[in-house]
Amino acid sequence: MLNWDMWYHQSAGYWFNSWGLSYPWVGAVVIFWIFAFGACIGSFLNVCIWRIPRGESLSKASSHCTVCGNPIRWYDNIPVISYLVLRGKCRSCRTPYSASYFMVELCCGVLVALLVLKTGLLRQDAAVIPGRMLMIFFGVTCAMTDLRFRVVPDKLTYTGMVLALLTAWIFPGAWSSGSRWEALWFSFAGGALPGGVLAIFALTGKLICRKNIMGWGDIKFTVLCGMLLGLPGAVFALFCGSFFGTYWGIAITRKLDAALPFVPFITLGTWFWMFFDIPILNFAVSLMMK
Repeated sequence: MLNWDMWYHQSAGYWFNSWGLSYPWVGAVVIFWIFAFGACIGSFLNVCIWRIPRGESLSKASSHCTVCGNPIRWYDNIPVISYLVLRGKCRSCRTPYSASYFMVELCCGVLVALLVLKTGLLRQDAAVIPGRMLMIFFGVTCAMTDLRFRVVPDKLTYTGMVLALLTAWIFPGAWSSGSRWEALWFSFAGGALPGGVLAIFALTGKLICRKNIMGWGDIKFTVLCGMLLGLPGAVFALFCGSFFGTYWGIAITRKLDAALPFVPFITLGTWFWMFFDIPILNFAVSLMMK
């Protein structure tokens, strides 16, 4: 089994103390600002979720109400807070906003804050944080576009893949490597292996069943998961996604062959992996040693 002492005493883990997070009041302030950072990114992701599937520019037009067209003032665009103050309605026309805007901002803020806490408390290398933050952000965005529009835009997955390679190059410690080229290879292989297997599965299924049994957007998103989390993380997320999706199809929709968006379920699997990777690996190793 993995040695828990290794995680608690490795030198890479002492960043938690150097940030002052071991002191309650300092830790609370730092975590609040980390939450605020995540919520701000979530606010931008809401724009991406709305505009990218529609082919709209992210930079040309300022934030505005999609009903009355009036621009949203800066004090009405504060993540999480503005939604609560305005009770989820446009200040100008009083049209209700979707609760998903609030949930995306809140979810990004909470998950990023919990990620930093978990990584520090388990004395893991801080180098894993940037890649897993990207997984949170791209997971939320792709899951929402899949839920709303039943599409996972290439602009999102391809951008995520480029950022995954860049992150591996800048933070090779996330891959337990001192070599940037080695970390780059680990990231590439982590996405290419599950992506290749799923591509063969999809093509074979189309030949046999004469229909698409898996969308290419789902496959590309799985590649992105592997490039950010590694091969074990991608395999676990895919397994969890299949389990959650099957359960939802049988227990909720009562249709085994229901057409369900798959990316939201894979995203749930990535969250489980990011927060419980060590116990999961310990359990897997214990099974193999029996």
